[in-house]
Amino acid sequence: MQKNNFSVVISIFNEAVGLISFWESLCQVLKNEKQFNFELLWVNDGSTDESQSLIHKIVTETSIDNITNISIEFSKNFGHESAMLAGIDNASGDAIICIDSDGQHPPEEIPNMIEAFLNGNDIVLMQRFQREDSSFLKKRFSRLFYKIINLLSSIRFEENSTDFFLISKQVSEILKSNFRDQSRFIRGFIQSVGFSKTLLPFNAPAREYGESNYSYWALLKLSFNAIFSFSNKPLRISIGLSVLFILVTLLLGGYTLYMYQYASEVPSGYTTLIIFLSASFSTLFIALAILSLYFEKLIKEVRKRPIYIIKKKME
Repeated sequence: MQKNNFSVVISIFNEAVGLISFWESLCQVLKNEKQFNFELLWVNDGSTDESQSLIHKIVTETSIDNITNISIEFSKNFGHESAMLAGIDNASGDAIICIDSDGQHPPEEIPNMIEAFLNGNDIVLMQRFQREDSSFLKKRFSRLFYKIINLLSSIRFEENSTDFFLISKQVSEILKSNFRDQSRFIRGFIQSVGFSKTLLPFNAPAREYGESNYSYWALLKLSFNAIFSFSNKPLRISIGLSVLFILVTLLLGGYTLYMYQYASEVPSGYTTLIIFLSASFSTLFIALAILSLYFEKLIKEVRKRPIYIIKKKME
């Protein structure tokens, strides 16, 4: 009987301090699943620490019957989404599992993901129900993000879904050929393609090594990518505000002309004028900011810059 082959994409950026510990825990899980073959793609997203040396050591010195290691090294840092996509592009398994190397995506959950896939699911989303080292502010930010994107988007995204997921080969082929956006939100892409899907809850442990590479600015940038990739409603909102202020302007102008023609004394309008002008210009700049974000995305797509550049690939 032929074994199922699974690809595991591991995104790495300056994770040298905990990489060997992660590899040991991942290896322990996978080598016990002897009924499957595993292809591990270590994608180094331009790390500036010793990550690549450790990856090279894992690839060249490890020999386990059901595990094959592949190193993919970027020429520079292209971002986490690009690293995941590079791994997916180079994977050959019947299904692909994306996992981070920071220890907050427990390798122990992989057998459950495989079981869900073998039960007929093309997409297995890992839904974080608890994060042990998450601050109150990050939790509120995450909830607010999903509320906003679900309000604006025609697609409903699962709250607290993560970049820890499994996709079938069929779904990966769709990502390879159709979803080549310069600004990406891969966990959103895989939820938008349809196919059979299931969610598995998991607890994200606190980081044992190093610090998170995701700053609040990076999270905010990812949020904007997600919102403007899946919704045109911000454009419609800006149009609606423009129409509203045109109507208010007409009413205010008509009222002023009427009072000038027929009132014995024209009332003072300084306060009204200042408030109206302030509100008008604020609305105008908000609309321009929304348009600028869409123009930025459009310009990136027109330029067709490479999503990633592979410096070296080693098997």
